[in-house]
Amino acid sequence: MLYANLNAFDFSDYQRIQEAMAFLKVTDLTKTPLGRSHQDGERFYCQTLEYETNSINEYDFEIHNKRLDLHYIVEGEERIDVSPDTNFRPISEYNDERDIQYVETPSNFNQVLLHQGDFILIGMHEPHRTNGFIDHPVHVRKIVLKLGR
Repeated sequence: MLYANLNAFDFSDYQRIQEAMAFLKVTDLTKTPLGRSHQDGERFYCQTLEYETNSINEYDFEIHNKRLDLHYIVEGEERIDVSPDTNFRPISEYNDERDIQYVETPSNFNQVLLHQGDFILIGMHEPHRTNGFIDHPVHVRKIVLKLGR
């Protein structure tokens, strides 16, 4: 599944998907170290996270300028809100080192419920917020693959 707005879609941004799928299938994701690993320069790295989900309203929407985010749930479940509207309004300065900027809540967005084994691919400049609980807080182990050009 790819969820995008046609006006904001740039196919060249998505060239790394096949590489990402291969990584997910051949890597023991229960053993990747927390934090950043498997880095290949600016074009690819794996971010392993573990946390307790919380109310989605506790989090701000964010965007990235350099990398796609592929969120894969290894354990647990979570709600992610994502908007195809790339006409966002910043609420923070862009952090080039972390490739992140926080933006106002978009006027329209969709709730995506991810369970163990599910993933979502979020495009560059697409506002999203993560770490929300579905029914109640749970422990999540998640891999976020950062896919650059």
